[in-house]
Amino acid sequence: MLFLVILLYALFGFTFTLGKIVLFYASPFFVVATRMMIGGLALMAYLTFFHKIKCWPHKNDFWLFAQFIFFNICAFYGSRSWALQYLTTSKAALLMNLSPFFTALLAYIFLKEKISLLKALGLFIGFSGMLPILIAQSSPEENIWGSIAFLSTPELVLICAVGCLSYSMIVMQKLVKHRNVNPILVNSISMVYGGAAMGLTSIARAEKMIFGDPVLFWSVIGMQIIVSNILCSNLQAFLLRTYSTTFLAFASFISPLCALGYGALLLNEVITWHFFASFFIVIIGLTIFYVDDIRQGKLTQA
Repeated sequence: MLFLVILLYALFGFTFTLGKIVLFYASPFFVVATRMMIGGLALMAYLTFFHKIKCWPHKNDFWLFAQFIFFNICAFYGSRSWALQYLTTSKAALLMNLSPFFTALLAYIFLKEKISLLKALGLFIGFSGMLPILIAQSSPEENIWGSIAFLSTPELVLICAVGCLSYSMIVMQKLVKHRNVNPILVNSISMVYGGAAMGLTSIARAEKMIFGDPVLFWSVIGMQIIVSNILCSNLQAFLLRTYSTTFLAFASFISPLCALGYGALLLNEVITWHFFASFFIVIIGLTIFYVDDIRQGKLTQA
């Protein structure tokens, strides 16, 4: 089972590279709308024809589905796609490691879970670990939209997106674990309706949808759908039935290292010492979280 966790985040690391490449050929919200609609409809077809499952949420779950669609698809994927136009894939993947810290804070607010002194220390170290890479000089592309203090607007947008993702994982766990909803059903419904919402957003913003080679665009989109919408989304939902959200967030430290390799190999991205400084400090914070989960017996939740 641990191999599946490693595979999940190795694939997640690759999604950053694919997400960056596809933006060379199309607009960010159109990209999200396209891959979500195609991926969601494919999953719905699978559920309908092979499992005879009606692809419609139970009326008691409508509010949870609405939250998951907004925070996971619109807020997270939409914001991440926009921010990736300006950030390197390794920096974007590293900022995603804020997820366990957001998860702990949101669990405290919404699930009334207490934050121990050990977790509080992990929070402090983890957020501090972001400083080297955030303070480092940003690329000219990042500063197009201005900045607040030492944070560029794309960095701020992605950090907010990570918070939205963390909340959506709490909602997902309520659906698949406490409401016993099929995880593929959750993903298919959220992708279709979230994709439709992003499509309307793209139209409202009058985006030029495809401005590069259409063949290359559809090839990369196809890879994104297979890797992210089908493999990653459903593998993550499956693992949420066994592992805690905090543990899965902890394991996400694998993604930046994979993204680092993919970015250097495929995009010729240059990595500075700031990345490694942030990475190792964040790992210390995440490890403290991990140790506290073991101490409290929350590493796995069967």
